[in-house]
Amino acid sequence: MMRNLDGVSVYFDPAHFSAETLERIQTFPVTAVIKEMLFHTLRWSDKSGEKMPVEQTFFQALFLLCQEQMKQKAAETFTLPRVTHPLLVRAMDSALVDPGHASLTQALHQAGMSERSFRRHFLNETGMTWQAWITQARLFHAATLLAEGQRVTDVSAEVGYASLSAFAKAFTHLLGQSPVRFRKSQEGN
Repeated sequence: MMRNLDGVSVYFDPAHFSAETLERIQTFPVTAVIKEMLFHTLRWSDKSGEKMPVEQTFFQALFLLCQEQMKQKAAETFTLPRVTHPLLVRAMDSALVDPGHASLTQALHQAGMSERSFRRHFLNETGMTWQAWITQARLFHAATLLAEGQRVTDVSAEVGYASLSAFAKAFTHLLGQSPVRFRKSQEGN
């Protein structure tokens, strides 16, 4: 059985979703439990007409877990929080000039803080770690460059990714579509 997949498509009966949900394909991260449950479903044949009570219960639980993940993913908006603390503002502004080369060391220098104080203040003001914030800043910058029509490989390097596949995976996870598809969707805009 093949288990090192990057993605899997799961189709649910549309009757279980609102009309708003049905308007688009939705991606969401799969937890370890959902992953194992999906592999477990391969045990049952879809040739049998009526599902056994155990199968029905199992698929209902899988559906509810997937629905929970979809709601959680929908609640996560792609935002880049700002801060009010003047020293953190200076560190953020410096990082946004060139997010692909920004580092924690540079941010600490710009803020003039110890790493511990910086991390504590940063998390309190943004609700995010520095690493999560700079990753989102890089992907915001990448989305802008892709919308301008730049090549995906160039954008990947520009925003600090050494691996094109790592960039594509991070971009897809955060924006819900691949960099190539995003760039194509922006061509007429």
